[in-house]
Amino acid sequence: MYLGSQRGTLMIGGTNKELKNVKARNLTIAVVVLTLCSSCASDRAHLKHLQENNQCQGCNLVGANLKDRVLGGANLRGSNLDRVDLSSSNLFFADLENASLEGARIHSAVLSTANLKGANLRNADLSSADLSSADFSYADLRGASFENADVSNANFFNAQLSGANFEGANLESSKMEGAIGFVSDPDIITETH
Repeated sequence: MYLGSQRGTLMIGGTNKELKNVKARNLTIAVVVLTLCSSCASDRAHLKHLQENNQCQGCNLVGANLKDRVLGGANLRGSNLDRVDLSSSNLFFADLENASLEGARIHSAVLSTANLKGANLRNADLSSADLSSADFSYADLRGASFENADVSNANFFNAQLSGANFEGANLESSKMEGAIGFVSDPDIITETH
């Protein structure tokens, strides 16, 4: 007996195979919803942990709004901060080694002397940020924007810089040894050997 399944209409009756498919689909939807909800809860717990302790190693803070925060010296090693908003935040001397900040908004933030070794900053917006003396060695900075940023004395040893935008950036005394994909201006870049 079949009473319809056109465009979301509830099917009443049908073959056992059709009913099993509906049950399997509903179970899949339920699992996805539960997974998303438990992920949301852990994100809130991680955010709370960061706010209370100024550290959150290996945390999942994807898409978090951390705009205008004071996180100087924060330990965020290995954390997932993809698409996070850190605009105008202070992360002076923060430890972001091996963190993922892909697509993050970090414009006008302070990350001077920050440790970003091995970090993933693909397509991140670091425009007008203070990144002086930051360590970007081995970082993936492909497609990142450093437009009008201060990256003086920053270390880009073996960093991946293909497609990165340094227009108007202060690159004075930056170290670019081994950097991949960077077109340098010898008047403003010093390389250490």
